[in-house]
Amino acid sequence: MLLRFFTRNMLSFNEEAEFSLLAGSARQLPEHAVEDSDSGLNILKSAAIYGANGSGKSNLIKAMSSARNFIVHGTDPNESIRLYRPFKLDSSVKNQDAKIEFEFKVGQKILSYGMEFNSKRIKEEWLVEIGKTVEKNIFLRTTSEEGKTFVDFQKLNIKGKKEKMFLEFIATGTRANQPFLTECNVRNVEYFEDIYNWFRKKLRFIFPRTRFRGIEYALDDNTNSGTNTFEKFLCSFDTGITGIDKKEVNLDSELPPDFPEEIKRDFHEKLDKRNEKIILSSYDGDYLEIYKDLDENVLKARKLMSKHKMKGSSQEALFEISEESDGTRRMMDFIPMLIELSTEDCTVFVDEIDRSLHPMLTKKIVEFFFKLSAGKASQFIFTTHESSLLNFDLLRRDEIWFIEKNKDGESTMYSLEEYKPRHDKDIRKGYLLGRYGAIPFTQDIDSLGWART
Repeated sequence: MLLRFFTRNMLSFNEEAEFSLLAGSARQLPEHAVEDSDSGLNILKSAAIYGANGSGKSNLIKAMSSARNFIVHGTDPNESIRLYRPFKLDSSVKNQDAKIEFEFKVGQKILSYGMEFNSKRIKEEWLVEIGKTVEKNIFLRTTSEEGKTFVDFQKLNIKGKKEKMFLEFIATGTRANQPFLTECNVRNVEYFEDIYNWFRKKLRFIFPRTRFRGIEYALDDNTNSGTNTFEKFLCSFDTGITGIDKKEVNLDSELPPDFPEEIKRDFHEKLDKRNEKIILSSYDGDYLEIYKDLDENVLKARKLMSKHKMKGSSQEALFEISEESDGTRRMMDFIPMLIELSTEDCTVFVDEIDRSLHPMLTKKIVEFFFKLSAGKASQFIFTTHESSLLNFDLLRRDEIWFIEKNKDGESTMYSLEEYKPRHDKDIRKGYLLGRYGAIPFTQDIDSLGWART
């Protein structure tokens, strides 16, 4: 589970900013927090992040997502550190180092992993185990201006001399632009495998342009359970879809006319086992499943379709996914997310959860998360403009966050917990009146000089 995230000199965050999922003093909705018996901490399962357009909500998600991708995938030898995107509106910090730091729980341990870096090198990288009373520095990596990496294994329990020499060899061979944690994964070092896998498998992001990241639930030939669950969710959200089907189509007619023949030959070579498939998607939402008929030794294709009941008939009509509304296609992206959150201990961030959705559906998604994830250490964090979610029957005050920009264009973060409003307060009304900030302030239309005389 994620506890806290810190960033500095990243995108619209100039001064160091902290986003926290540690529970505050709120006592309502106790099931929205998970008590960690080892540390005694209460960790929140959810957070809603509010702010005006351009305030920095998406930048917070982008900073975490970019950091996650950098840790998981690393860099090429001569590549600059693309994660480095400093604050541009203050000339005094434009060339200064940036910082990212994650505080999270893996297994029974609470850890802090972070780094300070610029476009060319990671100056410092650290991994710390946080105990109830003391902190244990597991490693501290530093990189000289010449690009030489040194790692101090301060409290790492290394088994023997040979293992220590191996780690020191990897440390000195880590490039200035490569995280040491990433390099350890490349070299199959087992000491940090669970930490690396937390970033790779447990930390996930959905952006407004993300499409059908879990559509395999509806495309799985080996079991009907995923498809049935997918269909039940679609029905419960009143999309008008009664089911999901696949239609045999002509592969050549479905592919673009200029689709490279060498890629088709590559598909032919790769699909040499029964039930293997390659899934292609278009921007407007259509999905094509390519498979190989081993008896005929040819490539064939099926297209994902939605089913709708026909008026005055027991028959069903098939629709291409691109014919469905943006909101319905957005729901198709969220359904696998809800399934994962109910079955796995993962942390999911969604940017603009309310995009293309009716307010009642947005609220239903949040309600479904808490109901389906009961007893799970999963987390659901989202940015939104939907003020109807500002309800103490749905969210605790420490689950509600605001981001706003000051006059210098710097984003700042703070929680509703700082205001400590009473449980019987209408926080939605207070927010829209500007009591908590993080709302847009617009000029009168007459000031634009467009008013007719």
